Amino acid sequence: MAKTESAPLQGARRARHVIITGAALVALAAVVVVAFGSTSTYWFCAEVCHKVQDDAILAYGHSSHSRVSCMSCHEPVNADPITFTLKKTKSLGELVLTVRNDYELPLNARSELSENPEEMPSEQCTQCHDLSARRITPSSGIIIDHDVHEKNGIQCTMCHNRVAHKEDFTPKLTDPKSSKKSVKHEDHMLMEGCYRDKACHGLEAGHKAPGTCATCHPSDFELKPENHVVAGFYQPGGDSSGHWKLKEQRPGYCRTCHLESEFCSDCHGLEMPHPKDFVKTHGDVGRKSPKVCAKCHAKGEQARDAVSMRFCNSCHHKDADPTRDWIPQHFEEVQKSGAEACFECHDPTYCAKCHVKVIVE
Repeated sequence: MAKTESAPLQGARRARHVIITGAALVALAAVVVVAFGSTSTYWFCAEVCHKVQDDAILAYGHSSHSRVSCMSCHEPVNADPITFTLKKTKSLGELVLTVRNDYELPLNARSELSENPEEMPSEQCTQCHDLSARRITPSSGIIIDHDVHEKNGIQCTMCHNRVAHKEDFTPKLTDPKSSKKSVKHEDHMLMEGCYRDKACHGLEAGHKAPGTCATCHPSDFELKPENHVVAGFYQPGGDSSGHWKLKEQRPGYCRTCHLESEFCSDCHGLEMPHPKDFVKTHGDVGRKSPKVCAKCHAKGEQARDAVSMRFCNSCHHKDADPTRDWIPQHFEEVQKSGAEACFECHDPTYCAKCHVKVIVE
C-alpha cells in the first residue's frame, strides 16, 4: 500500500513551491525592469545598441532635441507594459543585424521611419509641442498651414524628418558592404522635400497637393532664387554649367518650379533627365544632332562645333590620345576594330562625306 504524505507535509511542500515560484517571478520582474531601464538610456542607445549610428548620434547632439531622451520620440506615447515590451522585442532583430554587420548606410536611407504613421504619429511631437498654443514662425516668405497638413494625414515627421538628427556635417561612417562613405539623408524641410512624391505637392497631374507658387508663397515673394542669378548659371551660347551642377547636387530641385518633362526637354532638345535606357539608345541622338550632346558634354565653341568630342571618345575611343585630334587617329581604330564599329554611332554616309570627297578631288 502506497504511503501518503500527511496534510502538514503537503502544505509545507505547497508553500515551498509558492515561495520558489514567487521568488522566480520577482527575480524575473527585476531583470526585466533593469533590462528595460538600462536599454532605454542614452548611454545604451549611443554606445552599445546603436554604435552603428554614430552619425545619427552626432547629428542628434547638434539638434534642438539633444536633451530630449531617445525613448520620448522612439517609443509609443504613454505605452502600456505590453506595448512597450513588444516594441523592445521588435528591436532585437535590428540588434542582430548590427552585430553581424549586415546593414547598409545610411541607415533609414529614404526616411522610411519618419514617413511611417504607425511608428511616428504626430503624437510623438504633440506630446511636447501644443500647436494650438504654439506660435508658428516659418521662414520669411513661406506660408505653412499645419492644420491642413494634419487633416490630410501628413504627420509632423513627414516634413520634419531630420528635426532631431540635424546633419550639418559630413558623415563619418563607412558602409560595411560597399566600403563607401555614408551620405547625408534628404532633408524634407528643403523645398524639394515638398515635391518628393505624388503624396505631396507637385505641378503635374496626380499629385495630392497643388504645386503652384501661390500655394506656399505670398504675392510679394521674389520667386527667382539667388542661385539663378550668379554668373554661369545659364547663358545661351556660353557657360551654362551652373544650372546642371545645381541639378546634380539637388536632383529634385528643378521640378519644384518647372515641369521637367517640358521645360528641360524644350531647351536641351531631348528628354531630360535622360530616360532609364538612354545609354542604349543615345546613339540615335548623336547621329542626328551631335550638337545636342555638345550643349552639356563639351566646353568652348570649338568643341561644340566639332563632330568628335572628348566626351564621346572617353567611351567610344578609349585608346585615343586626348592630346591629338581624332581625325588622324581614326584610321588606327578602323584597322583595329573594322569599319562596322563606326556604324554603331554613324550612318555609312557619314564616312562618305570625307572619303568620297577625297577620291573625287
